[in-house]
Amino acid sequence: MPMSTKRFFAMLLFLVLLFTAAAPGALARVTVLPTVGAAEAGLDGWTPGSGVLADLMQFVTDSADESSAGYVPPEDRIAVFDMDGTLYGELFPTYFNDWLYIQRALYDENYQALEELRSFAQEWENKVLRGADMPNFDERERFYGPQLYEGLTIEEYRDVVRAFKKLPCYGFEGMTYGEAFYKPMLAVVRYLYENGYTIYVNSATYRDAVRTMMEGTLDQYIPANQVIGTDLLFKTSGQGEESAIDYTMQPDEKLVIAGSLFVKNLKSNKVFAMQREIGKNPILAFGNSTGDFAMANAALQNEKYPGRAYMLLCDNTVQDYGDVQKAEGFAAKCREAGFRTISMRDDFLTIYGDGVRLAEEEAALLPAA
Repeated sequence: MPMSTKRFFAMLLFLVLLFTAAAPGALARVTVLPTVGAAEAGLDGWTPGSGVLADLMQFVTDSADESSAGYVPPEDRIAVFDMDGTLYGELFPTYFNDWLYIQRALYDENYQALEELRSFAQEWENKVLRGADMPNFDERERFYGPQLYEGLTIEEYRDVVRAFKKLPCYGFEGMTYGEAFYKPMLAVVRYLYENGYTIYVNSATYRDAVRTMMEGTLDQYIPANQVIGTDLLFKTSGQGEESAIDYTMQPDEKLVIAGSLFVKNLKSNKVFAMQREIGKNPILAFGNSTGDFAMANAALQNEKYPGRAYMLLCDNTVQDYGDVQKAEGFAAKCREAGFRTISMRDDFLTIYGDGVRLAEEEAALLPAA
């Protein structure tokens, strides 16, 4: 074959490859080498140059690098996250679990709560919105909370949660309860998942509420069996008053909520739950309150691989209802305990994403009586 012909086909092949690489969707088929390190690139929603993010990403990079002294095999690459205030907002105007109870007991047109449950919900609403005193609240909440869902099947309960997720967030404009996740923390979860981490949520919120909250957002990284939370007591639809250890569930029966609490997943109970359901300590823990300190201590006490704990500071008063003074006090406790802190004001570029803002007139968002 003449040389000129060879050159012609060589040039033709080059042009074909060039135009193929430029075609729509080509990036999905071509491996592109990164030009900057992971810590330099940052993550979506984080302030460029965040020191605590660089610290976290270096730890993760080392844990996934077999040549690094900080390497951790995949089976021990475990991270645990609290939910409210860590992955999801808790200031609209209070915890998801709590505001769901108040809304269902007082304002759900398709449900009529017992009078004692309505009375408790009214007290609770006054406590949340107006700071009213509520004696013996924790004990009463553990008693009355589950009763609001007594007799519901798991799917019926989850439908209640799904309906609530569609409501607009109190105190905010441009966001529903189903959208109220911290964008920067979603990026952290995705980053850990992509680096071979097994991720758990370890929350004080009802377990099946957390599972439902995560639908379409976090469940692609954290499946239902990796959700730990406060557990309600269940019974079968035909069990009656018979003890569960003496009763055999029949083929046509369903699980229903019994109307009482099985265990409140808070403080040291979070550590006990990890032992039951994971069987080993995590190497990363993320929280936002002293209720998460026990879980964080478990990460630092990992005897096999040195772990770390990161605590969020709710100090952003522009994009959320933060409290700088309270955050500073909490930060001091974290430093004393050996935990790293994440400032929602300084380390987050955004919290809930574009188009979400604080309501100009918060009082106007009070539910209709």
